[in-house]
Amino acid sequence: MSFFGEFRVPPSALALSETFAAEPETVVDIDQDVASNKEHLCPYFAVSGVSNTTFETAARTDDSVDSLQSVHEAKQGRIYRAQWRDRVETLVHEYTRDGASILNASGDVSGWLLRMRFDAHTQISTFTTALRDHDFSFELVRLHEMTYTKAGSRFGLTTKQQEALITAWEMGFFNLPRDVSMADVAEELGISAQSFSDRLRRAQHTLIADALRVSQSKE
Repeated sequence: MSFFGEFRVPPSALALSETFAAEPETVVDIDQDVASNKEHLCPYFAVSGVSNTTFETAARTDDSVDSLQSVHEAKQGRIYRAQWRDRVETLVHEYTRDGASILNASGDVSGWLLRMRFDAHTQISTFTTALRDHDFSFELVRLHEMTYTKAGSRFGLTTKQQEALITAWEMGFFNLPRDVSMADVAEELGISAQSFSDRLRRAQHTLIADALRVSQSKE
């Protein structure tokens, strides 16, 4: 059982607050799933909303950034790699020290939207306590419990189908717009994109068929 939450926090609760203040049109998206160590903020992020030169000028004087490197252009914006200063890493460590994970962070001048995964209620408390200790305001946007159905349940999913659905959900594959591609989820599962596509299609077919049977039985 896991809990997934979305929290809105001020820009200063993570990074780039001075950049957002200087260039209010800046939008930053950090895909924390690619980080090997969840207690550190992923150095890679996408920037949109402003020109590359405008962002780079502001970010290189930002107190949260030690160094900045332009990597490549992507669909979601220009990709950068940053070396964060110790204050940023300390904050992330405090947020996740009880085992919570930051799955994604989307930031602009209004603040950061943190998409979090918690495996226990205590991890939620650790995270919110860390915010309060630093006098950071926060808004709980969404919190829901993800229950893991066992293979052989009434849904009829195999273990691999269930794993594919859960992984795709956690990574944001079903979000609109999608946070990750089919290839990203397949890589996380250690299978080919075609295998993931087939597995997902069979799982969806099983769930829809089960839902229709339940609906018809109630008529």
